[in-house]
Amino acid sequence: MYHSAVLFKNIIDNLNIDKGKVYVDATLGGGSITLGIADKLQRGTVVAFDVDINAIENFYTKGLKLINPLHFKLKGVDIYLINANFRKIASELSKLGINEVDGIVYDLGVSSFQIDNPSMGFSYIKDSPIDMRMDKDLKVTAQDLLMVMHKHELEDIFIKYSDEPFAHAIALNIVKERKKGRIQSSIQLVEIVKRSIRNQTYLYRHVARVFQALRIAVNDELGALNDSLLQLPTLIAYGGRVAIVTFHSVEDRKVKNFFIENSGKFKSLYTNVIYPSDVEINENIRSRSAKLRIYEKV
Repeated sequence: MYHSAVLFKNIIDNLNIDKGKVYVDATLGGGSITLGIADKLQRGTVVAFDVDINAIENFYTKGLKLINPLHFKLKGVDIYLINANFRKIASELSKLGINEVDGIVYDLGVSSFQIDNPSMGFSYIKDSPIDMRMDKDLKVTAQDLLMVMHKHELEDIFIKYSDEPFAHAIALNIVKERKKGRIQSSIQLVEIVKRSIRNQTYLYRHVARVFQALRIAVNDELGALNDSLLQLPTLIAYGGRVAIVTFHSVEDRKVKNFFIENSGKFKSLYTNVIYPSDVEINENIRSRSAKLRIYEKV
């Protein structure tokens, strides 16, 4: 199993886990949140979602008692794995006879496994095909977007999904480059970004933003998040908790604005956002941009 999820202890300590109740891990990833909830729960149900079949299959190696391929037992806790996007959360839970849950965790973004897996195409450190699909059943890859989107559309997603200040120049150079042939590899895209920005000191900040924007567009991440959030007012039991870890300002604004708009149904448990400690950041540099917000149904 990969290292514990970012802000793991803060999430587990604030989820108000109680015996016999039902909890959802909306983003299984490496499985640490699911197992952390189950370990503290002792008796009850944990349902974990992940659109990436690799996450589901990797969980099989945890050494738990297997009831069927998607149902495990950890002492008195039933663990169900759902290979589906969390935008389908209510309908998938209803198939298990669950219409209300006592807590839910969203650890947004990509997992360490996905970043480190070259076939996924998320990393700009290792050269790999620019795929970026979390769900391999999706028909459109990041390569496809780079080749077919109009210059203004590319510029729009770089601004909308990552606040990239050189969006116009990057989009323009992508259009120029694709006239020579298909843009297929991460190194190709890095070189395009490099030619598009003035200050090379912060090159990889801009590269990261471009890769982030393409990943969000390919997987419709903000649309899926919005669809899932809209289901929470009826899905969460009174007194139930919602913990959401975001990794960039675009998704964090969406989360914050949703709960402001639904302030009559949810209250924030903390005045300020919870950030990783310096110790956690030193141990896992990818945690440095994480923000945790926790809400309770009222």
